[in-house]
Amino acid sequence: MAYKLGVIGYGTMGSWHCKNVTERINGLEIGAVYDINEQRRELAKQDGFKVYETEEEFFNSEVDLILVATPNIFHKDHCITAMEKGKNVVCEKPACLNLEELEEVIAVSNRTGKLYTVHQNRRFDTDFAIMKNIVNQNLLGKNFYLNSRLYGNRGFSDASWKSLYETGGGLLYDWGIHMIDQVLCLFENDKPVSVYAELQKVRMLNVDDVCRVVIEFASGVRAQVIADLWCYVSEARWHLEGSDGSAIIYKWFGKEGKIIRAKNQKICWEEGCVYTPNGLSTTMWPRAEHDLEELPLPIPEELPRWEEYYENVIKVLDGKATQIVTHEQIRKDMQVLMAAFESAEKNTVVKL
Repeated sequence: MAYKLGVIGYGTMGSWHCKNVTERINGLEIGAVYDINEQRRELAKQDGFKVYETEEEFFNSEVDLILVATPNIFHKDHCITAMEKGKNVVCEKPACLNLEELEEVIAVSNRTGKLYTVHQNRRFDTDFAIMKNIVNQNLLGKNFYLNSRLYGNRGFSDASWKSLYETGGGLLYDWGIHMIDQVLCLFENDKPVSVYAELQKVRMLNVDDVCRVVIEFASGVRAQVIADLWCYVSEARWHLEGSDGSAIIYKWFGKEGKIIRAKNQKICWEEGCVYTPNGLSTTMWPRAEHDLEELPLPIPEELPRWEEYYENVIKVLDGKATQIVTHEQIRKDMQVLMAAFESAEKNTVVKL
């Protein structure tokens, strides 16, 4: 018998969940859809889903699990209402607008015993899985700096709620939270201790459309997250530096890249220097090729699958597993996110 999923918010992600749950997830079926917009409700009907005309009817429908895919400003209230009505909850990212809202939601989850988790689907990106292998296998020695970067050049649609501050829009909420979650998962055994962020409004008047966030960990590792909606010449998706080598992955969702590692730690300073028209440098002279080795990226034998997310949710509902996006992880994501907003506003490093 399949669990029934209700979806509130039949926009870009809500409709995507409906289509992909229907086609790709065994043990889960769409039992109800609601959207405040009549045109979106009509579209959901045309797509073959059972649609409710009011929010009250939707929350009282016979579903086991509700996906909250509404604009960010509604996440807290919709999650709480769903759990108070006896439903389990999957919420689109970001969990809430701030840490205070999140704590309210978690408190209701704990009190009612209902599942509450967040759809952090970018944990299943191929490029992220490769980086996770590099870190877990300790291929670069002592890691000290990570660059995680994503670039676009179209901005937000003016018609999108993501372009409005009042609805919880902006790039840090939209993509920054995905990238922060990935970084915290990469260094899951390390503790983030400080955050520095820069947010810019380049062409969007109301929300940030470029964000840069540096997270420092207790071990000394620093990770820079860059999301930029106005970049026309992009840099590599991932670049990790360690004491013994460096790793690069070129494209988002890609498997192309390399690892360059030192064969030994001894430096031969007599081998030469780099000459330029304006001077010379022994410091920037690269190691000899015989001192380096190139390694292939550690691509998982089985690539991650988005289906794993909902398969885990079903197992949690069956009492056979614990949720893979935990309350503590969601809380840590939100702590870093809020620190980034504070840092950008005050132009200072924020301690965690």
